[in-house]
Amino acid sequence: MRDRTPLNPPETPCCFVCGPDNPEGLGLLVYRDGDDAVAAYTPPAAHQGYPDRMHGGLVALLIDEMLVYAGAPHGIWGMTAKVTYRLREAIPLGATLSLRGRLTRRTAGGFRAAVEVRLADGTLAADGEGTCVTRQEPGVRQ
Repeated sequence: MRDRTPLNPPETPCCFVCGPDNPEGLGLLVYRDGDDAVAAYTPPAAHQGYPDRMHGGLVALLIDEMLVYAGAPHGIWGMTAKVTYRLREAIPLGATLSLRGRLTRRTAGGFRAAVEVRLADGTLAADGEGTCVTRQEPGVRQ
């Protein structure tokens, strides 16, 4: 993925998850893979929940972010309106995760998407789905 141009928008340099200028953030770089958005993330020790495992709330944060990015390869950006997720396997700290966001349905006001989080061996560690509404300027109705 390092040889591809990231999808990360320059308008959000301080985003907690994907902003390159946020020193407290995760620094997630997201790329296009066909019609999907993909990323890799390795949780550091500071992201511990249960001993030696990634905090489940931070897994949810990654799923939320990838829902939004699922629209990017299709030229649409949205904000998460609803998200559900399931933690299926404990995620060890230091394990590189593969994240994939896929647009599943486009609507007049946004889109639905699904996300998978996999361990290096391909095991499904978490998944989620949700609805994003398209971003609009304040005071403008769609």
